[in-house]
Amino acid sequence: MLSDTVSRRARAVVRFVVPIRRSQADVAIIAVAVIALLGWSGLQVVAQSASGREVVVARVVGEIDPAVSQYVERVVTASEARGAEALVILLDTPGGLDVSMREIVQRLLGAPLPVIVMVGPSGARAASAGTFIVLAADVAVMAPGTTMGAAHPVAVEGGMVIPIDPVMMEKVTNDAVGYIRGLAIQRGRNAEWAERAVRESVVVGSSDALRTGVVEAVASDLDDALNQLDGRRVSGPWGDRPLRTRGAVIVEISPSVAELILAIVAQPAVAYLLCLIGLVLIGSEVFAATGGAAGLVGTICLVMALMGFNSLPVEKGAVAVIGLGVSLLVAELKAGGHGMLAVGGVMAIALGSWWLFPDSGPTIGGVPARLDPLIMIAAVGFLAVSTGLVVVKAIGTVGRPARTAMPVPGETGVALTALAPGGTVSVRGEAWSGRAIAGTMESGQAIRVTDRRGLTLIVEPVATGTEVVSAVPRSE
Repeated sequence: MLSDTVSRRARAVVRFVVPIRRSQADVAIIAVAVIALLGWSGLQVVAQSASGREVVVARVVGEIDPAVSQYVERVVTASEARGAEALVILLDTPGGLDVSMREIVQRLLGAPLPVIVMVGPSGARAASAGTFIVLAADVAVMAPGTTMGAAHPVAVEGGMVIPIDPVMMEKVTNDAVGYIRGLAIQRGRNAEWAERAVRESVVVGSSDALRTGVVEAVASDLDDALNQLDGRRVSGPWGDRPLRTRGAVIVEISPSVAELILAIVAQPAVAYLLCLIGLVLIGSEVFAATGGAAGLVGTICLVMALMGFNSLPVEKGAVAVIGLGVSLLVAELKAGGHGMLAVGGVMAIALGSWWLFPDSGPTIGGVPARLDPLIMIAAVGFLAVSTGLVVVKAIGTVGRPARTAMPVPGETGVALTALAPGGTVSVRGEAWSGRAIAGTMESGQAIRVTDRRGLTLIVEPVATGTEVVSAVPRSE
């Protein structure tokens, strides 16, 4: 569902955002324009709905994951609020997470209006977790050339199917069989076929599904389905009544921005990397002041990571261990030690990374809920090597006589670049990150160190003619 929409909207956002100037007036104008556009779209839909009955349509394309579950929940709620005649879910999925599938099924079973799930368009499928969703619908429809089935649980790690204890697999399979049979019986469909879809991974086409009582209709498109189902009696929390879908106004509800973001950050690898990047950037802000830029970006990354973690089976204690590891790395850099804190930090990050996504067992559809070990090794290795290089450089300065590890207040140098207020300065013939204590300075301005924040020197201009010592970087 969300993968194609994410890419289209992402390109549109890039084209829209890049030209924006950082003026509050421009931001205000853009905000008003966006709000006005959204308001106009809502009014247009309301005006259309005033002319007759509404059928709300939601498109679910791709893996069943927490973002899809949240999307379906919102669409069901919106359909009820609009007083829609029915909700139609156009489904094309290879499967997905068991927990997300069960959330969707529970919402459909308790929906306050008739729910029609249509596997379409032609060439689509409702495999694995999608089969459960189809069988949970009040009315099930398939387009010609579509399939459903292959719902046997599998265990996946790092994107690869892995073997599992036979006893555990039998328990999980029996649980899935009982669940899918219950759905089929509740909706008056072929429970024997449903059980075979789990135990034997059988797949059925649209014609055979109609003939064997797996679905109620085969329709070429949405309009054909609505025409065929008009007058069909359905029962549920709303009572027992016929569907009035012929000629109804079709209102399509698309994924929200929050759901599009969740579709990305709810991937284990993305959430994990955002967490690491966020913690490292926040640590960098503490270690070497960057004027808040690193801290701001790090906070955004961390918030997005927590959004993803909230939708995934994660161990909260593992997040704390990773945070401790990053803190140890920052403490190593700030203290300029001999590497012991860095070693402890890397070990903590590795342990937390391995513990972060516990083995959730088999899933319906084989979507991995664990972190790919290669990603973990690459991320931890990068942090270890980067920190190691800094520590080695710091240790290499220990034996240098008559020189502290960093310039101290009172030492002088020259601005290698303009400071506005940040830039690069030369002190002791070495290039350092510098920041003007007030105002700006031009390149070539003589400077004096007044303080330091991490690896950043706080400097002030000195009068022309003041002696500047070792102002040119040395070649080593």
